[in-house]
Amino acid sequence: MRFLTLVMSATVALSFWPALAVPPSLYAAAPEARPLQPSQRLERRFLQVAAANLRFEAEASRLAQSRSNNLAVQELASTLLARQQTAQPELLRMLHARGMAQPMPTNEHGKVLHQLAKLNGAKFDRLYVDEVVLRSYQADIANYEKVEAEADDPVLKAWTARQLPTLRIHLAKAGKTLPSASLRGQRAV
Repeated sequence: MRFLTLVMSATVALSFWPALAVPPSLYAAAPEARPLQPSQRLERRFLQVAAANLRFEAEASRLAQSRSNNLAVQELASTLLARQQTAQPELLRMLHARGMAQPMPTNEHGKVLHQLAKLNGAKFDRLYVDEVVLRSYQADIANYEKVEAEADDPVLKAWTARQLPTLRIHLAKAGKTLPSASLRGQRAV
């Protein structure tokens, strides 16, 4: 009896299958769809990297405010958070305009955040300034300059032009926060 009920419900379900099936034409690419131009790919990649870096810098700066005993480092963290609050809404709008979601932090970002969460005091300050501010901002500046020179989107170019002076000021301020902090080379987008 139970077996018969299962067979009958399977038969009924299969009878509705053609009505529920999606025609193959919906899976095919639209005829008007074309591959992105190189400048568009650059812009999309830049937005992903910039949004992930901004998120990473903000999360690390929140940690710095609670874990650092150095007032200069805490002030630097507050400055970075203020930048994040002003830059992020525009960045999210540009992502949304392209149908993109805010990216998750990278594995490298996660490792640094995990290391920061374990540290306090001077060791924390050193890692925060070296990895989060100096290294990240140096990479950001290189990426922003590249996009400003090569992008086609005037809104994106104007936004990067507005952000670059702030990034440079923060980088200089970070270099003075811990004068012996290192500046490593970073690859642009």
